Amino acid sequence: MSGSERVVMFDIDGGLADLSAFTHLLTGDSEGSRRHAWQRFFDHVGQAAVIEPGRDLVEAVASLGLVVVYSTTRPVSCAEQTRIWLGHNGFPPGRALLCRSRNDVRPAVEVKAGHCRAAGSWLSAFVDDEPDTVDTLRTGGVRAHSFNELSGLRVRELKTVLATGTTATKTGNGTNRRRHNRTTPHHRPGRVAQRSP
Repeated sequence: MSGSERVVMFDIDGGLADLSAFTHLLTGDSEGSRRHAWQRFFDHVGQAAVIEPGRDLVEAVASLGLVVVYSTTRPVSCAEQTRIWLGHNGFPPGRALLCRSRNDVRPAVEVKAGHCRAAGSWLSAFVDDEPDTVDTLRTGGVRAHSFNELSGLRVRELKTVLATGTTATKTGNGTNRRRHNRTTPHHRPGRVAQRSP
């Protein structure tokens, strides 16, 4: 990336893709059966429903000339199926798709924080569906925003929020439409490990 390029990273599950139709597959008591249940669940990532306001937001960000990068806590074995799903459903092509590394069992928020560190100084914003993740990333110094916060902003407002890192506020005319939070079961609660100065 050149020094002038700015990255906006989007979490996929809960913001762009809805896998709630397959959560019934996540049953199992033993470690082996849980692992098998997760595999069955992730076998369906190509069948996720599109969350339209999320796709609209990615399109708006891409139209501003910002670099789109996708982030997911899905295992890296789902990367190809995820890329196909994004393309098939008309999402702007991203510069990269960052996944959970093989055998990475850290909480989802730590994986996302690692993705943010990988983008380094190019990162303008990380967009997530979970308010707790947004708050934790902000505490760790990341310019994080919720899909709810950004969805429906006018282009000028969106550009300002992403350029300054300020928090979007709902306007009097209802431009910032709110939608229900959608969470996916593979988000693990946790805290971002703070780096030493």
